[in-house]
Amino acid sequence: MLGELIAAACSDPAVLERIGGPLGEAARAAAADLLAQPDRKRRATRAAWAAIGRMAVPAGIRGAHASWIEAGLAGLPPAARTAVATAAADPASVWLARWACSDLVPLPADDARRPPQSTAELVRLPGEDLAAWLDDVGADQLAFALAAAGEQAVAQTARVVGDVLVTAAARVRVAPRRGALGPVRAAIARCKVDLAEHGLATIAARAIAPHVDGFSARQLVIRLPRPLGLVVLRELGAHGRVALDQVPTWAALGAG
Repeated sequence: MLGELIAAACSDPAVLERIGGPLGEAARAAAADLLAQPDRKRRATRAAWAAIGRMAVPAGIRGAHASWIEAGLAGLPPAARTAVATAAADPASVWLARWACSDLVPLPADDARRPPQSTAELVRLPGEDLAAWLDDVGADQLAFALAAAGEQAVAQTARVVGDVLVTAAARVRVAPRRGALGPVRAAIARCKVDLAEHGLATIAARAIAPHVDGFSARQLVIRLPRPLGLVVLRELGAHGRVALDQVPTWAALGAG
């Protein structure tokens, strides 16, 4: 949605070309979409996008886990809760709602299902599906790292993380995961975590980090319960610069 907001505010191609990264790409794509529309529809679309930018709460806020909203409301007067719930338009309510939602970013509709076939689908996963997918990705990496130690090592570790590891141990041996999960040494390094404390999600965040840009990372984590989301956000930030040949391919991550 940020790309559309930028395009609504500025249609100068020279200015849009100066915006780097995925945000710049989104803004240029939105501007191209606008230019392709008839004049009347273009004006209506630009007005609609600008109206979203003036909203007191981010677009798609219902897709954020309630724990993030509760954290934003902490310490604010009771009127802030009403302002967020009703999206009131008076200046005081808008100010309170924006303060409460300052850690949130706009979210697309949560209409994708796991496994996601791209990062575009990843940010559209509902929170519960996202958490389950992260556990699957983490289990694949852990099973891959334990493979050299044998089935006994997998069975012992499964007592901590659950049967998801046993299932993963079978699927990492076959395509499309086989040969596409990154180097064994890199997987072993990613798996050096406290498995009892969001262990699989921590491993998964390290594995997907190079595939996820900073804005998408924010979209992902606010769909998760805040304690888990903060862990995932930390790992995405810390491992985002790892080379792509050191992590699973998207074919492996998106495998069913």
